[in-house]
Amino acid sequence: MNSWNEGYFTESTYTYGYYNDISPTWQSFCVLANNFIPPPILAEGGVHCELGYGQGVSINIHAAATDGKYFGTDFNPSHAANANELLQASGADAKFFDDSFEEFLNRDDLPQFDSISLHGIWSWISAENQKHIVEFARKFLKSGGIFYNSYNCYPGWSPAAPMRELFVLYDNYANKSGKTFNRVEGALKFVENLFSKNPAYFGRVPDVAKIFESTKKKDHDYLAHEYFNKDWICMYFSEVAEIFQSAKLDFVCTSEVLEAVPQFNFPANVLEFLDEIESPIMREQVKDYFLSRQFRKDIYVKGSRRMSQFEVIKRLLETNYISLTTKELPRTINLPIGALTFPADVVERIQEYLAGENFKPKNFIEFVKKFPQVAPIDFVRTLLLLVQTKSIFPCQDESIAEKVKGKCVALNKYICNRAKISDEIMFLASPVLGGAYSLNRFDRIFLAALYEGKNTLNEMAQYLQQTLQEQGLQLRRADGNFVPNEESISEFEKMAKDFSDNRLPTVKALQII
Repeated sequence: MNSWNEGYFTESTYTYGYYNDISPTWQSFCVLANNFIPPPILAEGGVHCELGYGQGVSINIHAAATDGKYFGTDFNPSHAANANELLQASGADAKFFDDSFEEFLNRDDLPQFDSISLHGIWSWISAENQKHIVEFARKFLKSGGIFYNSYNCYPGWSPAAPMRELFVLYDNYANKSGKTFNRVEGALKFVENLFSKNPAYFGRVPDVAKIFESTKKKDHDYLAHEYFNKDWICMYFSEVAEIFQSAKLDFVCTSEVLEAVPQFNFPANVLEFLDEIESPIMREQVKDYFLSRQFRKDIYVKGSRRMSQFEVIKRLLETNYISLTTKELPRTINLPIGALTFPADVVERIQEYLAGENFKPKNFIEFVKKFPQVAPIDFVRTLLLLVQTKSIFPCQDESIAEKVKGKCVALNKYICNRAKISDEIMFLASPVLGGAYSLNRFDRIFLAALYEGKNTLNEMAQYLQQTLQEQGLQLRRADGNFVPNEESISEFEKMAKDFSDNRLPTVKALQII
């Protein structure tokens, strides 16, 4: 085992995921929605940091799509190489390192940060590295800055923690292969065989069977990084919050916007019970028992300040929003308290309003006045629910979007060209969102064609066919037989039309192209 990895699984690289929770613009929106004052420079001219950036997809998209400077480290040099390749494509203002957390903490060339984020890192590193991160936040986060941390937590992880221990037990004592796939596959078969013998633990915690069945279906590289690290520290929220209090960090909310409205998550009798708990840390910890939460996405602020509800409503209405669908907005949403139906007339009018002017982002200051029968707070909650469904989304300031569009297009061209040979990265940078929008591989190839000026359906279809032929790939029918090349063009034209009709309008509105 390589000494530099400190017990972290490095036999394979991490997945190419994108995490909106790390977006400074999204974090700022969540802070506002939870009645706290968001840092004023998060979206424009800020300086941001990501610890453990993985393949660098999220940090590169944010560096391209927001007006800020970015720093980050991930001690896997393969990750750093990929992150810097993406950075070279966009020309964004960023610096990526392959330092350990201790080395990064001790650098003397880092600035003070408006935000520091780590996603899926805390639970998979040693206690010593956790201390380095706390000290990093204490040393480098500005007063008023945001700190984001996600991690596995109890009580939700209680049923599955012993299962994870079995994976590690097999890997440490019975594994005979150094290859990632074989290590994971061997551990899965061992645990499956053990479970088939009906151990007593099964009877006491019946949910483990469902958890294991779900686990088996996940990507092997993901499972390796999730379960096979030397260090795996699952904690209660209250433990983590107390640790970060030493760095003067106040817990303000999670990055799940739905949780800004407690009525959406808990019935009346639970809300009454929670309201009787004076300590905010204790109250938040108790919520995890009602939600059986096993993964938290927490936002802290160094010196939090509350806002009046009137000011919060005003600023949420002043925020620009964009529709992420050309189809109907949802009429219902499933919440922890049950299904909720939107007011039909309100949602229909919102849909019509956001679709106007080719889906140009819009605020709701004047719009809400058309519904005097709906209290502004209830209208804002409807907006938050639609954001939760990912059918509409808050936008950053138009002047910032215009300023960063060139970086986004440059990065997107690179990602779309990369789609011709690989399906690794499915996310594109939007200057409107200050974040990402996902497209499947064929759609990204169609977009690559558009970037090259091939605008007709036939040109887009020919472009896709040529791309596949160069790799020896061919369409298959449902019966498994190959589609002849001369017939595949008509199929590709249907795909191009579907993309042009249903997703390209959104792509254009998001200024991805």
